[in-house]
Amino acid sequence: MNSNTILKKDYIAILIISVLYFLMIKNVVPATVYLIIAIIVSLYFFPLKLFLKDSTVSVSKKKTFIGALSYYVTGNIIALSALVSFQDGPGFINTAITIYSLINFGLLVYFYMTENISYNFILTCCVTLLTAAVSAI
Repeated sequence: MNSNTILKKDYIAILIISVLYFLMIKNVVPATVYLIIAIIVSLYFFPLKLFLKDSTVSVSKKKTFIGALSYYVTGNIIALSALVSFQDGPGFINTAITIYSLINFGLLVYFYMTENISYNFILTCCVTLLTAAVSAI
């Protein structure tokens, strides 16, 4: 596997984060380990992912903005999911995750309508799985 193939399948990292989140809830994985891994993955999705994009592909500014918004929401949901375990009760972090999950759902519908089954659609589906796990608490 070369690096381009790995970068095209990076939504698997969100599925791994979801599994780690479930293991953290069951106290199999310490919360600090999940925090470190989640912060690294969230930094990958925003801002590093924007710099790794292939600049030779010409797409419209609208698609570029919506893709960047999708990466921003993904990175924030992952980072906030790591912080949920460190708060005492429902509060600002849960509200922020709910708002980001609504934005993610809007992006899911947009990607389904415009691009059908594409990388961005699969990415937003994986993030929806993570937000469902975090919101279940």
